[in-house]
Amino acid sequence: MRASDHDTAAAGRSPRAPLPSAARRADGPRGDLLALQRTAGNAALTAALREGGHAVQRTAGPAVQRAPLSHGNFQFTNLAQTNPQYRDKAIRVLDLLGRHTTITNYVGTRTCRITLEKRTTETPGEVVDRGAEGVSVTLAAYYFENYDVGYLTGMLAHEFAVHPLASARGIAHEEAGFHGLPFPVPGLENEDRRGGPPMMNTQGAKQADHILAVVPNGPRYEIYRDVTLEMAELLVEDVHQQEEGASEQDVTDLLDCFLMDVATMAATNDQRLRAAPMTWGGGAVRADVAKVYNAYKERLSAVLAADSPIRPLMPKNKDADAVYTDFATLARRVAAGVLGARSIQN
Repeated sequence: MRASDHDTAAAGRSPRAPLPSAARRADGPRGDLLALQRTAGNAALTAALREGGHAVQRTAGPAVQRAPLSHGNFQFTNLAQTNPQYRDKAIRVLDLLGRHTTITNYVGTRTCRITLEKRTTETPGEVVDRGAEGVSVTLAAYYFENYDVGYLTGMLAHEFAVHPLASARGIAHEEAGFHGLPFPVPGLENEDRRGGPPMMNTQGAKQADHILAVVPNGPRYEIYRDVTLEMAELLVEDVHQQEEGASEQDVTDLLDCFLMDVATMAATNDQRLRAAPMTWGGGAVRADVAKVYNAYKERLSAVLAADSPIRPLMPKNKDADAVYTDFATLARRVAAGVLGARSIQN
């Protein structure tokens, strides 16, 4: 990662419009002080209180416009850049996205804007193609703050590859016959559940794209897999180049993110909360997730060259307890996100 690649662009953001409630303030001194706080900030309010509680008229200063953290066509729009830990992590993510050929070819000359958001119950990330206006990425602040670069890039690989990037490849005609068709779940083919092995199907899934992305040899699955492996190659390259902050664990985390993602979608037919702790029957579902995880891991290993530097960095096989730990860790980090979002600039 080169420092010259990470200059902060001077593109600003429009100042916020005053809240509608500011125009409906109460009459009297208290209303004056509230209005002063909204329009001139806490410093002016403090000065007013020193004057005996009377608002002191001051000339409003210029609106502060914060520049996004940019690298090429990719940028974080609202990162709290005063925190070096968050800034360094964001720089690495931007650098990796900017070097990822498949993602950069998809974005093209447009701007890809990543906006951190305080969200908990929603998905941790979302990518929306806005045509000529660019590509918008919404990223949960708790996920950015609590997960390392491997998991961050793994989640972003899903959001790009499973959704708009794959759809932009014109695969709708090829996938048309997959909708409503039951597929065996890798790793559970020999299980007998109500007269046969469990199946996955776009019917009953929260998002059809999620099932299409886990059908072995399906176009969406192959796009997702290849985008992930390209990201893994970049992470390995960073380790070999001794880039600051790079580690082999990043590669393992990325692959673990991919495998847990496809395993939970396939094993639960995209009803992933069935595997969560404290869920009725969750233990059996987590055992299924572990079997499916290990089966997809075998498939992923099969496409790697014998001398691939990625191969020795593959994560270990999972069991039901490891799946439980992953879900419990996610739950704790989501709960922490309820308390605040320190990575978002004020």
